[in-house]
Amino acid sequence: MSMRALRLAMSNLVKWTLVVMLLAMTTVLFAQIVFRYFFELPLVWSEEMALVLMLWITFLGAALLLETKEHISIDFLVEMMPAASQRILAILAAILLLIFNIALTYGSFLVVEATASSITPGMKISVGWHYGGAMVGGFLLAVVSLEQLVQCCRAPASKELSS
Repeated sequence: MSMRALRLAMSNLVKWTLVVMLLAMTTVLFAQIVFRYFFELPLVWSEEMALVLMLWITFLGAALLLETKEHISIDFLVEMMPAASQRILAILAAILLLIFNIALTYGSFLVVEATASSITPGMKISVGWHYGGAMVGGFLLAVVSLEQLVQCCRAPASKELSS
């Protein structure tokens, strides 16, 4: 399996995971509304589950957006610079992003490790699951950042870097 095929498979896995998580979060919140207001039986675990799913969706989605370069950016000043300056700035930004994402992954790993033995009151699961999304998403962000750094370094100076 080529590296490109592996990356595409991982990207599709993340996309479908996000779809399932969003569907589950919507279903859980809808069920909470129905049970609370129609049956007067609130689901004690629903808000915790929605929170965990939202955290995972946020970080996995961030990795997916970084891969497709769909994060918001204001680059009109960079676009007015010469190609060589654009390339230097793109490499510098990729390095800083990689450093940040490695720090995010490591920091969230430490938090997951520290909270693994704590149990949530509603779902009775490890609190580490709350922070696991940041750890997994941070790892994916770091991988994508590294790939984009390599692409920036390999790209010829005259080639447009924003594509």
